Amino acid sequence: MKRNIYLSGIIILFSYGAFAQGMFGVSYDIGVPIGGTSDYIGAPSFRGFGIEGRGFITDNLSYGGSFNWAVFYEEFGPDEWNVEDDTRTAYGKQFRYINSFPLMATMHYYFGEWDATRLYAGTGIGAQKIDRRTDLGLYTDNNHQWTFGFAPEIGVLIPVNFNSSINISAKYQYAVKADKQDAVSYLSFKIGFAFM
Repeated sequence: MKRNIYLSGIIILFSYGAFAQGMFGVSYDIGVPIGGTSDYIGAPSFRGFGIEGRGFITDNLSYGGSFNWAVFYEEFGPDEWNVEDDTRTAYGKQFRYINSFPLMATMHYYFGEWDATRLYAGTGIGAQKIDRRTDLGLYTDNNHQWTFGFAPEIGVLIPVNFNSSINISAKYQYAVKADKQDAVSYLSFKIGFAFM
C-alpha cells in the first residue's frame, strides 16, 4: 500500500513540474476490454479517470507523466464453476473485477498552431498495477501484480479560451503478462480538460 502511495506521489509531482511549463489535464475515461481481457470481462468500464502533466520541449513536442484508473466489472451465472485449481465445483453467481492503474512517462507530438484545434499523437511507457479478483460465494481468487505497460494515444485539443482546452483522445492500454497474471489490454476513450 505504501508503495502505491509513493508512486502516486511521484507521478503527481512529475505532472506538477510539467504543468509549470506546459499543460495539466484531468479526464473521465471509458474503457473497452479487447483481446484476452474481453474473455474474462466483456463489459465496458464507465468508471475511470485520469490525470496528466505535460511540459513542452518545443511548440510541437512534449514530455510528461500520466496516471489513470479503470474499473472493469461483470457478473456471470448462476452456473457451475471449477474452484480450488479445478479440484472442486461450486454453484452460484461469479463476480469478476479488474482494476487497472497505469503509471506512465509520456511523449506527444502536436500538429497545427496553438490558437486553433490541434491534433496530437503520442505514447506512454511505464508500469501498470493490475488487480484482478473473482468472487464466487465464499471463494475469492485475488491477484495483484505490477507489470510493464505501454499506451499509444491519438487525440485532439479544442481551445475553449486562451489557457484551457477540451481534450478528447483514444488510447490503447496494454499490460504485459506477469508471473500469475495474463496480459491485460483495453481501449480507453477519454474526455477532459487541459489547462495551460
